[in-house]
Amino acid sequence: MKLEAKALGHWARRRNLRLLAHTRRILFVMMPLGAFTGWMMGLAVEVYRSSFAWVGTHLVPGHWVLLMPLVGLPLATMLLDFGRVGDVSLSEDVHLSRENPFQAFPFRKSLVKVAACFATIFLGGSAGLEGPAKWFGAAVGLQCHRLMSFLARPFRIFRRLKTEAGTMVVAGAAGAISSVFRAPLSAALYAAEHEGVLQTRTLVPTLVSAAAGYLVFAAMVGHAPLLALPRAYSLRWREVWMAIPLGIACGLVSSFFGAATALFRRRLAWIPLRWRGFAGGLGLVVLMLPGHFLVPHLPTIRGGGVELVNHLIQAPADLRLALIFLGIKVLATALTLGCGGIGGTWLPAVCMGACLGSAFDAAWLPGYPGLLTMLGATALAGAFNGTILVPVVFLAETTAQAPLVVPALVATTVAYLVARDWE
Repeated sequence: MKLEAKALGHWARRRNLRLLAHTRRILFVMMPLGAFTGWMMGLAVEVYRSSFAWVGTHLVPGHWVLLMPLVGLPLATMLLDFGRVGDVSLSEDVHLSRENPFQAFPFRKSLVKVAACFATIFLGGSAGLEGPAKWFGAAVGLQCHRLMSFLARPFRIFRRLKTEAGTMVVAGAAGAISSVFRAPLSAALYAAEHEGVLQTRTLVPTLVSAAAGYLVFAAMVGHAPLLALPRAYSLRWREVWMAIPLGIACGLVSSFFGAATALFRRRLAWIPLRWRGFAGGLGLVVLMLPGHFLVPHLPTIRGGGVELVNHLIQAPADLRLALIFLGIKVLATALTLGCGGIGGTWLPAVCMGACLGSAFDAAWLPGYPGLLTMLGATALAGAFNGTILVPVVFLAETTAQAPLVVPALVATTVAYLVARDWE
């Protein structure tokens, strides 16, 4: 009995020490890391807003906005070439980080990638701000791990704060992405999930970092949701059934988008990277023309497309415009990525899905606009990024409308299965 009591006491002490160590890491590592990356991305979002407002005021009236891709994409590809980074793929870096985060996110090259992302996104390219957020947050997380490792040698206290490099990478990315999504839970899941699998050992640090990043961002920018629905929606069987053909269409468009991106990369690969941006920029100028003359002050190509999604939600559904926006957004994003520009694909996929959903709204639910628009946004984002849970959580957080979750699950599951079978 004494031996059993002694063993139990020893086990309890070890458990308490582990809990204390986890608490220290959460308070002194994960929360500051998330807060810092959230603060930096808050500044980036403010610059993003200001730049779009300045362009709308000064460059749109004189049509100078049409020349922006001829500046942004060449600048991005030159930064990657002269910075000795070369062709870049965020998905490949994320995959590599699971095996060797030090090789995937070296600090200097990561900063070059972030700069190229901003050149792409701010100056006319079609890509999402979550791309530079993920690169920047991951690089900061890795540097934080290196700092802890360095300080742990002379100072014993830092040994108790040291965390695995992979965990720090994911936590840093979550803190930054939560600011872009304005949704901490979906940002944490998006950062922690890999090929449909959630790593439970990284989930708690990732959630803490995402929450800290969002709190700092909200204190700077406010709590306004990323996507603002004009009305409350109720759950009806008709929308659930409509989610099935919408999901099929989203899966097919997702497959077409992936094929178009790969095609542009193959066709433009013979051009040296530093000059490839000029070819892509010229193509984007042509693709900008329809949207510029149809809705001059609405950026139909530039950036991730959040402004276009909010326009589709608020305005009466128009089948012709929705299909035009869908076509140019798919081709513009594929061309941006295919010619060497870099950035995120989540928000552009949300925008493409919203355009397709808006077309369904115009055809099938003209008196109930916005519902299929949001379901399409969710389904196509899930299909292209290979996930079912994250887009549905993203929808619930960004709209705060629980009735949309059920049809969103149906549409996203169908789109995911169709896209996987068409790969």
